[in-house]
Amino acid sequence: MKLKRLFLFGFLISTKILNAQTDFRPGYVIKSTGDTLFGQIDYCGDLLMSHICKFRDTDNAIKEFSPNDILEFRFLDSKYYVTKEIDNKKTFLEFLIKGKVSIYYMRNEKGDHYYIDKEGVRLTEIPYEEGIKYVDNNQVFYKSNKHIGLLKYYMQEAPQLQSRIQSIKILDHKNLIKLAEDYHNAVCKDEKCIIYERRVPLICISIEPFAGFTMYDGYNKCIKELGGYLYFCSPRISENFFFKTGVAYQTITEAGENLNVYKIPIQIQYLYGSHRIQPKLSGGFNMLSAKLNDYKGLSHTLSLNGGLDYKISNRLNLSTAFNSDFTPIVDVVIYKDFKFDIISYSFIVGLRINL
Repeated sequence: MKLKRLFLFGFLISTKILNAQTDFRPGYVIKSTGDTLFGQIDYCGDLLMSHICKFRDTDNAIKEFSPNDILEFRFLDSKYYVTKEIDNKKTFLEFLIKGKVSIYYMRNEKGDHYYIDKEGVRLTEIPYEEGIKYVDNNQVFYKSNKHIGLLKYYMQEAPQLQSRIQSIKILDHKNLIKLAEDYHNAVCKDEKCIIYERRVPLICISIEPFAGFTMYDGYNKCIKELGGYLYFCSPRISENFFFKTGVAYQTITEAGENLNVYKIPIQIQYLYGSHRIQPKLSGGFNMLSAKLNDYKGLSHTLSLNGGLDYKISNRLNLSTAFNSDFTPIVDVVIYKDFKFDIISYSFIVGLRINL
């Protein structure tokens, strides 16, 4: 019971530590006075970036800037944010493209918002909504089309784009940036537009084949473990949080019998920072399946895992992890005498491949 409480306490502490983690990257801010400060900026998800800029100067002093404090900030060769007034309140908008029409982006608690700007016309949100409405007592999924009329109005000088605008069913970075770029090229031959947006996919996927060993509490044998993990990440929300699943396989041999055990993780993983060596922590639960002859058993355990990823290249990472699976409420019977309070401890090494 003491060990169980220790793991629970460690999990809670680890969660608080992760909440306090930062990912500072080179960048600069321009203050309201026009002064430019070079240093590092905390790289967060789009939701946080709309209202706060956490800046660390060359003396490692950290200061938080609001849209009332600075005109703009930018990560070097990456995202660029400017201060704009939206609904009588200053906010940070991500500057996606600058041209004869400019496009901005912001995420808040209500979702994604895109804005269009043009000389002589005020900054305006591009209207779009989707959801479920009732038609004759039936639920119907709908997408609004008000954005079509607005985009046609802002780009009326390029009639060749009107049919293309008509076909835009949903707003996203890719189609709006490309549309604004083509409009600029159609009406302006003297200069090129500037695309600031760092192109990132909506979803990133990684796979990780791994091998290692497991020790069960109360069972003094080292068991080989093989398997693979699958990771999903949405970089537009956060580049550091992942949904983790996959399968791990073990064979437990006792009295000449082989018990085959499969674990399927359902976990959230946090990968800290963007440096060559990245600490990581994941938590969640494992679905547990055991099979021996005609016997089949199903259960689940809580899981707390920590480790390090070593960056080999942009696509490859050497992954190491220490995993602990446990049951804080009830014991789990895998098979016969395999009944444990703390289930297992594992050490694994894998090769993580970004697809």
